[in-house]
Amino acid sequence: MPTLKDMLLPQGRRPSSFCVGSRKFDPVNVGLVAKVRASDACPAGLTDFNVSLLGNSNRGHSFEGEETDITKLPPGVIGPELTDAERRALLEYLKGPES
Repeated sequence: MPTLKDMLLPQGRRPSSFCVGSRKFDPVNVGLVAKVRASDACPAGLTDFNVSLLGNSNRGHSFEGEETDITKLPPGVIGPELTDAERRALLEYLKGPES
């Protein structure tokens, strides 16, 4: 996933195709600036990362569902689904104190 925000989404809501290759940092979503694409080709110098291709995946380390007992979570799921507010709060915490 291009950003921590994307990683904190349930697997089904994560980007399935995006352009990579930029070294620009996205301080809001914490990660690399990546153009999520629908059907257009990636701009020159960027490469399409499509999760449907062998070896590319957007699954695993997911927060989804309502189960709170970690011993009962399905493979790839590590916790219950986060609300948008919880996701934003976690991103702010991970960013650390402002310098």
